[in-house]
Amino acid sequence: MNDNRKEFVFVIGKSAGMNAEKMIEGINSVVEKQKKIKDESTYSLMLFNEDCKMSALCKSIKSMRKLTDKTYVPKGRSALYDALGYAMTNVGEALSETSEHERASLVCVIAIGGKDNASTVFEKSVIEEMVSVQKNIYKWDFVLYTDGEDRFGINKGGSVDDYEKMFKEINDYITSLR
Repeated sequence: MNDNRKEFVFVIGKSAGMNAEKMIEGINSVVEKQKKIKDESTYSLMLFNEDCKMSALCKSIKSMRKLTDKTYVPKGRSALYDALGYAMTNVGEALSETSEHERASLVCVIAIGGKDNASTVFEKSVIEEMVSVQKNIYKWDFVLYTDGEDRFGINKGGSVDDYEKMFKEINDYITSLR
């Protein structure tokens, strides 16, 4: 394990209920602050509504691009379960193909999702099991901001309703892990 490398998996909802301006501003604030920290941390980015798109997979956090009104356009419903399932699967596979001495010493999934669920592939019970395995066997960390309901045994995070507070907490938490 590389103690100087952490993997941050951002699972960011872009359903119709999300405030584009506040999400773009908040994510970009976190990006700029995290780029200033000197270590080898990496990130993965899953943007989702009904569709889930892995925009980056285990890339240097220094290369993380800001969101714009072209790359972040809220519409549709939230497929949070699908987004989490695909993100955990893709990152897990990428990490398993990474040599042991290069592998991140910590994986932290930060998920921000809408209040409905349009998932069609992963059911809640499957995500609960996947989160449990990642937490208990691989020691992954999870933070969830959604409707404030405790889901999947993820007790870090809270409500997506206060964007300023949410992004401050996310930035502070990521910084504390690095």
